[in-house]
Amino acid sequence: MHTFYLPPEKWQEPYCLESDEAHHLSRVLRISAGEKIRVLDGRGRMGVFEVRTSSRKEAGLFPENIWRVPKPQTRLHLALGWNKSSRRSWLLEKAVELGVWRLVFWTGKNSQGRMDNASYQNWHKKIVTAAKQSRNPWFPEPVFLSGNVQELVQYARNIPVRIALWEQECQDDLVSLYQAGPEPDRVVAIGPEGGLTQEELQVLMQAGFKPASLGPRVLRWETAALSVLCLDMFFRHREEGKH
Repeated sequence: MHTFYLPPEKWQEPYCLESDEAHHLSRVLRISAGEKIRVLDGRGRMGVFEVRTSSRKEAGLFPENIWRVPKPQTRLHLALGWNKSSRRSWLLEKAVELGVWRLVFWTGKNSQGRMDNASYQNWHKKIVTAAKQSRNPWFPEPVFLSGNVQELVQYARNIPVRIALWEQECQDDLVSLYQAGPEPDRVVAIGPEGGLTQEELQVLMQAGFKPASLGPRVLRWETAALSVLCLDMFFRHREEGKH
């Protein structure tokens, strides 16, 4: 069963897919009247619908079953130092598939490129595509912090678990900090290519961030982020399986 996106404000009679989604349904997948599709809104609502009408610009739907998926019991805020990287779109796709709650971009001393060039509309399209493929009912919200590490500290001030990945840390690893116990929210900060500076690490530690290591290897920006995402998914599913 194919999955489509219907914005939250459109979940009302008459249910209808428009523009890109209608074109994909009718012209790309060639789904016709009478077939069933899955629809999500990115805010935990999903449903099975029957296609009643199908055209390039509009597809009329009839709801057969609509339900809500509760928010995850534990939620990862992945704070990434802004990086001029061709892997950014790839990482966004993987983050959606693996269930990140928030992607928070901040400007570090070693950041490259300009964050003000980020297009929310372009990011949203990529999020929708990845969520449809992975059937993720909760879209992550990209957060762009225009300031430096101090703005990241302000963002994270009410998050109970705060972790900063640092390649020189040799006492605590990320797995041990995750094993310390479940919390509703945790933020993991990763520096841009070149890592966190000593000064940035001191600011984070003074704000309650615990430095952690991913092991002895020097990882690229997107590899470190993907490692965190996979670890978080493992622990999140394990905790949810207990309830």
